[in-house]
Amino acid sequence: MLFSTAVAERMGLASTDVECLEMLGEEGRATVGRLAELTGLTTGSATRMVDRLEQAGYVKRVPDPTDRRRVLVEPAAGLAAKFAAIHGPIAKAQMEVVARYNDEQLGLLADFLDRSSEVARAETVRMRAPSEEADAGGSYAAPVGGVTRGSLVFLSGAPKINVRGDPTLTELYKAKFAGPVPRMRVRGGVVTVAYPRFGWFDWRAQVAGQHIEASAHWQKDTGEIALNCAIPWSIELRGGVSRWSADMRLLRLESFDLKGGASKLELQLGRPQGVVPIRIAGGINRVSIERPRGVAAGLTIQGGVSEVVVDGEVIKAAGSISLQTQGADSATDRYEIEVGGGANKILVVAR
Repeated sequence: MLFSTAVAERMGLASTDVECLEMLGEEGRATVGRLAELTGLTTGSATRMVDRLEQAGYVKRVPDPTDRRRVLVEPAAGLAAKFAAIHGPIAKAQMEVVARYNDEQLGLLADFLDRSSEVARAETVRMRAPSEEADAGGSYAAPVGGVTRGSLVFLSGAPKINVRGDPTLTELYKAKFAGPVPRMRVRGGVVTVAYPRFGWFDWRAQVAGQHIEASAHWQKDTGEIALNCAIPWSIELRGGVSRWSADMRLLRLESFDLKGGASKLELQLGRPQGVVPIRIAGGINRVSIERPRGVAAGLTIQGGVSEVVVDGEVIKAAGSISLQTQGADSATDRYEIEVGGGANKILVVAR
């Protein structure tokens, strides 16, 4: 890995780019999907990698002679000579090491490498498709490292999710799931969660005055996520959620965005620093937002709502409305709540 990184630096490429070129040197030609499989990248990332290499003149796309509908990627002319010059010294040094062993010893080493490769492949498959964890629930965590700001992003729809700020947590986050286990990744403080598409959101209605109902087969699918309270967080749900409950009283929230609708949303908020936006879009049945006493909030609703309760004030069957709690117009630290797409009941209360 260290040598490949040094080669990448010499060629002005990323490490995965060099891995791709080395694999093409061995296989001759491959589809983008095959390269994605070999490098562990998504198909989209592999496509962008091939685009970079093609633009730099290291590879070229050619039609598959056996299937004109497919496109293959192959090394460009001169790449083999360039790689031979770079890898020549280490290849020679390795051959000098190999020459020290007799045929019987080399056979033992070859057998060990073959068996190790089989184990690694099997464990990779198990790690990427953990069927046992999918039944019993999967657990995840990641270190804080040098992260100073966190972001939790759900890339797709989700079932019932509970989130809380944990002041005792030393990791960046901890998560545990029952039912389908999503893919979780962390990069630069951004924690992404991607569930498989199981059709959780079979909504019957997404307009004011009508309840939003979904199918019942996912009712036992849940997720529990704890977030480190030492850093501020932003939260984004891009594909909707069945039920979302979040206790963020001890967490510094910078923003909350929900797209795609929800059945039930419960937020317990702490004291804001600056203007903190809470944006909800896509149609929702019930929203409950609690904030500390004395914290100001503004509420804007587009698309209609059956009932709104703000600090005891009740408004029935309203269209587009805009409300503010006492002192919100002059408060430096406040929540700005925006609801679009229609809602059944919205409760905003100070406790």
